[in-house]
Amino acid sequence: MPMLSADPSFKLLAICSCVLVLESLVLAGITPAKRAKHKGYMNPEDSKVSFGEARMVEGAEHPEVARVQRAHRNLLESLPLFFGLGLLYVLSGAPVLGAQVCFIGFTTARVLHAIVYLNAVQPWRTIFYALGTFCLFGMIALILRAVLAG
Repeated sequence: MPMLSADPSFKLLAICSCVLVLESLVLAGITPAKRAKHKGYMNPEDSKVSFGEARMVEGAEHPEVARVQRAHRNLLESLPLFFGLGLLYVLSGAPVLGAQVCFIGFTTARVLHAIVYLNAVQPWRTIFYALGTFCLFGMIALILRAVLAG
């Protein structure tokens, strides 16, 4: 059995997965940066590391912080689907061209979705979300085709 690392679909899955995890880490870092910008903190002990006057957030976050959290949560909801389907895709031996279209398409759509989400740009947010979802459906179809044909 050949090594997975030699499989072009696996290489692409690894690259796209790393890009998406980096995106998640960036969004995770933007959240406390926005809190600091608006001088808010969630936990009492966080006041010890805040710079200047800060207040405890009671109940609702500042709208900018909440927007970043929603974008991050939206990304996190889709990542397990992509990771699971991507692995099934590679293991099923589905076509490399399909991996290129679906993996790169999904990754690009998710990165652009976060950018337009953070900047409150519609209808692009919905368009990029839909494109990412279509890529997942494409992966499902190609996986089923590969396993049912073989």
